[in-house]
Amino acid sequence: MPTPRSTASLRNAAGRRGARVRLRTWRRSLTALSRAVGQSFSSGDGIPEVLAPGPHAERFVLDKGPWRPSARPRQGRLGDCWVMASMLAVHETAPERLQALMSRQQDGTVTVHLPGARGPVTVDRLMPADAAGTFVYGRQDSGSPGWVGVLEKAVALQVAGGYRFLQRGFGKFGLELLLGEKARTLLLLPSARQIVSWRAEHRAILASTHPLSGRVGTAHGTLPANHVFAVVGAEPSSGHVLLRNPVRPGRVLRVDARTFRRGFISVDVTAPLR
Repeated sequence: MPTPRSTASLRNAAGRRGARVRLRTWRRSLTALSRAVGQSFSSGDGIPEVLAPGPHAERFVLDKGPWRPSARPRQGRLGDCWVMASMLAVHETAPERLQALMSRQQDGTVTVHLPGARGPVTVDRLMPADAAGTFVYGRQDSGSPGWVGVLEKAVALQVAGGYRFLQRGFGKFGLELLLGEKARTLLLLPSARQIVSWRAEHRAILASTHPLSGRVGTAHGTLPANHVFAVVGAEPSSGHVLLRNPVRPGRVLRVDARTFRRGFISVDVTAPLR
């Protein structure tokens, strides 16, 4: 039997205007979480005066490596796939959009203008490294941090308030931050034919896995849970979807339609970028 307190609570709930039970669906869960994360990114007090190297890093080391615009972005030991997969998807679609965000200065610093953030920010090329001096976060594939490390550092400074807090976000926000344009999140996964059509229109596409994706096998092993991939193409005749993992951007993961439906929960897609 309900206690007096619980009975009163039930009466109050029933008496609210238009009160009804709302089931917690995947769509509502993602919407609620995305709003909360978006608010946490936009409610900061400004750029931190001192940037800590974050998890997995102990100090900053000057990156003297080459600046390679053609190199794909590669995710390091930081769990910021929402940023790195967004970089990768845009790089696969319109790489000039990323390079246009950065202006290299004569003193070695780089001025970065993130369209989805507050004005430009200037960062140096001191990048997080471990005790041995090895760079541990985002970098150019098969190379030094370069432009990838600069963009990642700018996001850490201006949006997340530090590298540690960069480990939380949705791909949609990464795309909007880099492009300054709205992206759509779809919970109804597209067909291979639709993906081919989007790619022909030069749209950047992301696909996100869910908490149980680790049970879904692929040719490259099981899918990582709660991870974001760049969608780079599809094969309409067989229904296969082609993806790149920001952790290993140099190889393409080819999954059949059933695996795509089982392993991924949502897709983010931009407007045409060219």
